[in-house]
Amino acid sequence: MKSGNIYLERYAWPETGLANRVVGNPQMIVVIPAFCEDHLSDALRALHRCTPPTREVAVLIIVNESENASKEIQQKNQACLLSIQQVIPTFQQHVLHMKLPPKKAGVGLARKIGMDEAVRVFEAHHQDGIIICYDADCRCDENYLQAIEHFYQDTQNNLGLVHYEHELHGPNHDAILNYELYLRYYTNALRVCGYPHALQTLGSCITVRSSAYQKQGGMNTKKAGEDFYFIHKTIPLKGIGEINRTTIYPSDRVSDRVPFGTGHAIGKYLENEADYYSVYHPSTFEPLRAVNANLKSLYQEQKFNPSELPPCLSAFYQENNFEEALSKIFAQSGSYSNFLDRYYQWWDAFRVLKYVHFARDHFFGSVSLQSAMEWLHLQLPDLQLSQKDQLAQLISMREYDRTNTFYIR
Repeated sequence: MKSGNIYLERYAWPETGLANRVVGNPQMIVVIPAFCEDHLSDALRALHRCTPPTREVAVLIIVNESENASKEIQQKNQACLLSIQQVIPTFQQHVLHMKLPPKKAGVGLARKIGMDEAVRVFEAHHQDGIIICYDADCRCDENYLQAIEHFYQDTQNNLGLVHYEHELHGPNHDAILNYELYLRYYTNALRVCGYPHALQTLGSCITVRSSAYQKQGGMNTKKAGEDFYFIHKTIPLKGIGEINRTTIYPSDRVSDRVPFGTGHAIGKYLENEADYYSVYHPSTFEPLRAVNANLKSLYQEQKFNPSELPPCLSAFYQENNFEEALSKIFAQSGSYSNFLDRYYQWWDAFRVLKYVHFARDHFFGSVSLQSAMEWLHLQLPDLQLSQKDQLAQLISMREYDRTNTFYIR
């Protein structure tokens, strides 16, 4: 049946019937993908302990498995379904148990199904509601929903990323401490070098306005990294900022379900297959600082001389046909503001990550996390990172990131 909505007709996952179960007129919908989760009931209790916002809230849980899932996985998901029944919800809560096509089964598709159903609920009531991603192994502060609601009181805001702090109390304490320090080092290294789109990219931190979700094409169905791709595809819409008045607490659990991300990183660290004290060399980022600082001159002069660039950046530009791309950017830009938009469409987060890996593999290698933090200390001396142990460094970094809210206008 036609909905009259182009996104739902062309790009959304087929209706599952979940949206039809939602009652009332919710303006905030929390979507939770769940696969073999041992602690879903704890995550739900934290969510339902939240102080209610003024807007009506609904919770959609997508318990999912592949059509060819083993009996063990099926049994774990049945236990997961039973654990949901042990939670007394504060907000209306609906559960969908789905078997997904083996080629697509994963967190990306499960997230998409729930988010698309949220769109259907909002469209049925002519609402531009807020879709909230929450993971089945997270906890959150009691003001979580209120802080999200407050962010979207600004009608210009399209996507908000909730402040995160990984759990540090379990047996994986050292591993997660190093991993989160690495995440914050990478993001802040890009920020101090003037890169305007340096965002955290954890799936459990994502909140998005329904209209923005639809405009950027909805959630992708990648089995890993769906959060990274989704967030950075939304950047051209602008109105993207951090929600730092509250905190989400991702788990430090070990996982082999995806080839990268928190769980995978912790598993590798514990197996001694990777040294997560080793991170991108600071020299990787320095060339970006000079380039980002000189864009006004580049636009005014419209001259590009690769021989004046550091060798790593010159080589990367050559390999990626930057000179040809820059000529097109100049030709299509009627103003400096337009030039910046087009320039950073080329230098998007995917390209930055590609450059960082290129510089590591061909020029600078890696350095210890401690060496990287010494460099970051020189960029952000007020943090005094060189005078602290790793736990103190992380506490300082968390507070710095919370108080220095990042926004893309």
